[in-house]
Amino acid sequence: METKKKFWNRETKIGLVVVCAIAMLYFGINFLKGINIFTPDTVFYVQYDRVDGIVKTSHVLINGYQVGHVSNIVFDYTKEAPITLELTVDKQLVVPKGTIAEVYETGLLGDKAIQLRLGHSSEICQKGDTLEGAIKGGMIAEVVSSLIPPIEALMPNIDSTVTAIRTVIQSDEVKHILANTDNATKNLKDASNKLNVMMDNDVKPILTDAKRVTGNLDKITTEISKADLQNVLAEVQTTINNLKLVTNKFNSKDNTIGLLLNDKQLYYHIDSIAFNANSLIVDLKENPKRYVHFSLFGAKDKKAKEDKK
Repeated sequence: METKKKFWNRETKIGLVVVCAIAMLYFGINFLKGINIFTPDTVFYVQYDRVDGIVKTSHVLINGYQVGHVSNIVFDYTKEAPITLELTVDKQLVVPKGTIAEVYETGLLGDKAIQLRLGHSSEICQKGDTLEGAIKGGMIAEVVSSLIPPIEALMPNIDSTVTAIRTVIQSDEVKHILANTDNATKNLKDASNKLNVMMDNDVKPILTDAKRVTGNLDKITTEISKADLQNVLAEVQTTINNLKLVTNKFNSKDNTIGLLLNDKQLYYHIDSIAFNANSLIVDLKENPKRYVHFSLFGAKDKKAKEDKK
């Protein structure tokens, strides 16, 4: 009992916990890498000239499904294809002869993987066999390769266009236009300098005078605002009332002016008097002797004759 108690002491327990933690860390890392250490595997080899982006633990796929991973990469200068990849795949996977291990991009980010294109032979590859390798251009490479023929077709047109543009630029007309542009910029510069001088010499005094005028207007408006407008308006109202009173008297028949302006009978009498006066004047002009008797010598004789009668 004492020996058993000594074996399960605190240090032993801590050691077991550390071993379990290391084992869990190992299994976890391999699980994240896509390696299942509990499944028996088969190893194949593939040789390449270059494998850009392929690293250990890169996936081995068939139709997009992971069946293994790259377990090792060996570089040997003595071989024609110096890079050898060790592919570890599921042992239950049947790989026919003629299978091609193709390096390709899995997305736009440039991630690489190995894709197995299974052959159609009836013979089966054995563990440790070397598969045929190939490299497939990625999506970007395919886009670039598809764009190269149209670009090559456009190159002659681009060359002729550049030549035409160069001819136009080197022509005398363009040089003349550039010279005129230079002169125009110089004239604009001179005009701006003159404008600056005018602003300093002429505009500033004008602004000063305008400021003085606005100050005077401010004073005038202040004085107008201080004026007794109520009294002025009262006097104007009184004048208007007097004018109304006068017009009312003119329209009324209670006074002489109203009678003269509004009584029709008076108008007719005055008109009749004027007509009779006019007739009298006319008759006086035509028969003056009827109304005037004037004689220096015959007045006594006329009186004697009247006495005799």
